Amino acid sequence: MDRPKKKGVFLFIILCVTIPAAMALVLPMADREVCAQAGGIEQPLDVMPPFDGPLKYPFTKNDSMECGRWRSGSQDYPYFGAPRDGNTRKHAGIDLYPLQGAGTPVKAVLDGKVIRVAPFYTRRNGEVTYGVLVDHGNFTANYAELKKPPLSPGAIIKQGQIIGVVSGTNQLHFELYKPGTKNWFSWYGSGVPPGLIDPTGMMIRVFDMKSGEEKE
Repeated sequence: MDRPKKKGVFLFIILCVTIPAAMALVLPMADREVCAQAGGIEQPLDVMPPFDGPLKYPFTKNDSMECGRWRSGSQDYPYFGAPRDGNTRKHAGIDLYPLQGAGTPVKAVLDGKVIRVAPFYTRRNGEVTYGVLVDHGNFTANYAELKKPPLSPGAIIKQGQIIGVVSGTNQLHFELYKPGTKNWFSWYGSGVPPGLIDPTGMMIRVFDMKSGEEKE
């Protein structure tokens, strides 16, 4: 009399194991692809680095403070939220230093549409650098401190397309915003401004870095 019950239990175990595996096989690839989460948005895992080659300096907080490139108390650290302007402002992005420095081609990390092209920062020597704000769908990115780029608002760009070259600052200043953002902005005050996202995790991933950053 116990055999039917044992068969039922055995069948139940088989179904519990096989059904999830079968569902994983039939789900569309887009649904199966895991996306990284940051700032309440999904970041597709096929994001590519904004330039070729290795980084000359680190851009995470601990690593940049320990690498010896910047003196203690510097107002020029490259990490997100670093102090600026005598601690009255915070760094709204990260600074990525390509090994080749000025003239390095900067590429779109994903397909997108150019929203804004405008002067971003003027160096002490008078060089005017530019920012290119791009709507990438899941997020908006600002590629800044470039030489004047050959793009205009409304231009459709493809992943890997060159959107400009690094200026005499020898760095790409990279900012990340929530979808729908139409302009870049400065960071004043203690809290992260609405719409601004820390791009550190994304760039760690695309440059395949191993970070020992503390969890804050």
